[in-house]
Amino acid sequence: MVVDGLVVQIATLTALITIPVVSKKIEHNIEYFFLAVGIVSVSIVGLWSTHLLEEALLHPVMIGNIPIGITQVVLVAGLIFYYNKDRVARFAFRLKNPLILAGMVFALGIASSIISAIVASAILAELLALSQFPRSIKVKVAVASAFAIGIGAALLPLGEPLSTIAIAKLKGEPYNATFTFLLDNLWDLVIPLVAVFSLLAYFYAKRTSKDAYIAEYETSVKEVVMRAVRIYAFIFGLTLLGEFFKPLAEPIAALGITTLYLFGILSAVADNATLTAALVSPEMELGEIRAFMISLVISGGLLIPGNVPNIIFANILKIGFKEWARLAMPVGIAVFIAAGAVIIGLGL
Repeated sequence: MVVDGLVVQIATLTALITIPVVSKKIEHNIEYFFLAVGIVSVSIVGLWSTHLLEEALLHPVMIGNIPIGITQVVLVAGLIFYYNKDRVARFAFRLKNPLILAGMVFALGIASSIISAIVASAILAELLALSQFPRSIKVKVAVASAFAIGIGAALLPLGEPLSTIAIAKLKGEPYNATFTFLLDNLWDLVIPLVAVFSLLAYFYAKRTSKDAYIAEYETSVKEVVMRAVRIYAFIFGLTLLGEFFKPLAEPIAALGITTLYLFGILSAVADNATLTAALVSPEMELGEIRAFMISLVISGGLLIPGNVPNIIFANILKIGFKEWARLAMPVGIAVFIAAGAVIIGLGL
């Protein structure tokens, strides 16, 4: 049964990565694809329960016990920006200055740990959509910004479920984790990483040709509402897939820091909060916790399903699965390897 479950998990993981690459129709409807695969996967292995269904239904509309989730934030932000388009566009025009853009990416990357990755991403994605960059630059900046926000949100439990769950799992001895535990132990890695991706956004913006074609950003109330619906479906599916992949994660915890770090790359397609719940424990060494958490937040930027900021940027700016992967994978893997060398190789 274990072998059968493992085969199904590997086959599902392969399908999640390859099918959107080879099928344009799936790529443009990736939210519903992940929802369908999530439903089929948990059905095949018999994981359905009242608790899982409730979690999948509420996860897209809740942050912890607070009835404010990614669905409502994206919907409300979209409507606010839509009805104030001209005013927002005047402010967004300032982003044409690479220094202002990089400063905003860095500021929102760090602030995301307080205002949440959802709010930070919704603000920046809408501003970027209305900015005076050609689409090619908007997409590149969006990818860099998603990395920055996804990484920065890990500093405090207000930022994203990953950090909330990590604190909850480490409240006992020997760590007795408090509100600032991750900030105290990850700041020296997180802040430089946010700065790296902010600088990347700066260089992307600086390379914009003055005579580049600026595509008009068009949207409608219907599109704003449907965007929220698609995101709800996406998070529902990812919640199911996170539970589905949980058995794959549990045996990894005892295999050491290098294996933990490499395994974190699964965060590119699986819910990193679920992986945190499955693996993080007080029995882990501090170095292992640092390595695993950094691995999760970097890997989360590699593919659209990997993190909430990716999903928001991709939906608002209409970025496809292949397009995101083509831009995010080279820089993301390079940073992943460099960070691993620092954390594991140098023992920092």
